[in-house]
Amino acid sequence: MSVQNLNPVKIYGDLRIRAFRVVWMCEELGLSWELEETFPWTDKIYAVNPLGKVPVLIDGDVQVYESAAILNYLAEKYQKAAEVELIPEPGTKERAYYDQFLMVIFNDIESLGLWTHRKFIDLPRYTKNPELMEKLQYVHIPQLAGPAKSTFERSLKVLASQLKNNNFLLGDKFTALDIHFLIDLEWAEALNWLSGNSDEDLLTEYYDRVRMRDAYKKCWEMRQPLDLSRKAHNTFTPQHQKPPKGL
Repeated sequence: MSVQNLNPVKIYGDLRIRAFRVVWMCEELGLSWELEETFPWTDKIYAVNPLGKVPVLIDGDVQVYESAAILNYLAEKYQKAAEVELIPEPGTKERAYYDQFLMVIFNDIESLGLWTHRKFIDLPRYTKNPELMEKLQYVHIPQLAGPAKSTFERSLKVLASQLKNNNFLLGDKFTALDIHFLIDLEWAEALNWLSGNSDEDLLTEYYDRVRMRDAYKKCWEMRQPLDLSRKAHNTFTPQHQKPPKGL
């Protein structure tokens, strides 16, 4: 099987939020893709995801939501044909560590940190659809800003310790973990959560290193012309982000 001869996969979402991860993964694999642009909680997305969230991947008769599951699926199905290794083999020590850090990223860095801030600070303040926010119970609770950032920083320190002697989270080999983590660092940068962090220099070096990948640069150039302001229903991307080195 050659990935170059396959029909494109279809991705529902927007490059300013989690669909960026899926597009980046496709580019790493050399896999053709097409984007159905939509934000969460629209009729279009509810038709393919009962939770109303993005992204969603459709690959033939396979329909998957949740970005971690999507990236794992794409890697496990296509990485051998693409002659890359973006996820370790099941049952290996490396896969156990991969799954461990994936849980840290999604449970602690995102759900309890970044997403708590987004749901109860940013979205209620900047939304263009207050009725939807009220329906979802995303209400402004300023007292949650501090705990959300504190949880993020505590978990960030654990991941930063992995980078003290390594180029990437699993050592010297780039994996899908680094896609997830880099996007979360962008999200944190948009909130100014990295400035002054005790590991800021280490994280900046990692940030710049991952963003030098050709697949990331291609995705970055597609995203950059979009409205990246927080009032655009987006806090995942820094509004005045510098280009990756080499662009």
